[in-house]
Amino acid sequence: MYWKRVNPVLGLCVVVFAMICLTSQAQAAKHAGAFMENGGGARALGMGGAFTAIADDPSTTFWNPAGLTGSTGGELMIMHSELFGDLIDRDFVAYTRPVDWNLLGGERSGIGISLIRLGMDDIPFTDHLTDSLDVDPADGVISDEELLRLFDLQDQIRFKSDQEFALMFSYGEQLGQWHMGATVKAVRQSIGSYSSLGIGADLGFKRPRVWRNLDFGIKLQDITTTYLSWSTGHTEIIAPAVVPGLAWRQDMPQWNMGLILAGSLETRFQNRGKADGLDSSSLSANLHLGMELAFSHKVFLRMGYVSGSDENSDLQTAVQSDAWNNITAGAGLRLMPLTVDYAYASDSLGIDEVTHRISVSYAF
Repeated sequence: MYWKRVNPVLGLCVVVFAMICLTSQAQAAKHAGAFMENGGGARALGMGGAFTAIADDPSTTFWNPAGLTGSTGGELMIMHSELFGDLIDRDFVAYTRPVDWNLLGGERSGIGISLIRLGMDDIPFTDHLTDSLDVDPADGVISDEELLRLFDLQDQIRFKSDQEFALMFSYGEQLGQWHMGATVKAVRQSIGSYSSLGIGADLGFKRPRVWRNLDFGIKLQDITTTYLSWSTGHTEIIAPAVVPGLAWRQDMPQWNMGLILAGSLETRFQNRGKADGLDSSSLSANLHLGMELAFSHKVFLRMGYVSGSDENSDLQTAVQSDAWNNITAGAGLRLMPLTVDYAYASDSLGIDEVTHRISVSYAF
């Protein structure tokens, strides 16, 4: 009976993988959509983002929408972090709850809505000063000497803001032993008078206890490529990615403790060079490893590792090189209905800064 249910899932995976391969020829001019990559949830970030096979809190809307099937009640998560003092603000908000829709005829289902926001104010704009700078000679090219005139024109510099948003709607349903989910996301970016808009979609699958205490999960991200169309006529793309993951859960009742060991490999159909830990001619990848130790289901200690920002394409070298800079850590306290999580982790925006993150979840 389970085979009849699993068969369509495997078929869907094959179809989606074929779609990804067909769209993988498109290459981005730069690292588009970077503000979304850390997702949300201090628990997941403290575990190095190795959350694909775990995905059991409101941040599942980002990490793997298949985890929505585990919702037992309404739950709200809020996370805030700052970079360079208060220069850059980043927020993540997610709400999940169970529903009885069962659109695919499954056993249980859940929905979620989430928002990722990044904002930066006081960005100097000088595009309106081109004619004032290009004077000696007026050849359409601003030289270094001409650029020094900005000191004389500083009172004419305009300051604007950068706002980036991703609004995500997610649905998950359980079919037999398989859990599956989908996310549709709208991405909007604006900087000054320029703006972009794009629509993307993710698919996720989970199979708890695929072998003993081992859980399997996979996320198919930006499955048809997410195109960001700018008001200037320029188009950026967010290339598809496949993120398989495993998680081993070990209860230790004699000490009233629990252990989770997790790992995932984010493989993107695009070579982004230093933006990822491993890269080849047409692929790039990041390795995520994480661990969580629970005490009485109330106190949690976490550690993780993320490969990234490395020029090496060899896995062993990438893991060994500058490894300490890619270590993450975290802790959590659960006093129902409130859960507070903390993470100490780097950011994926291409700025080498380690950031403190705190997320708060409230179960209704």
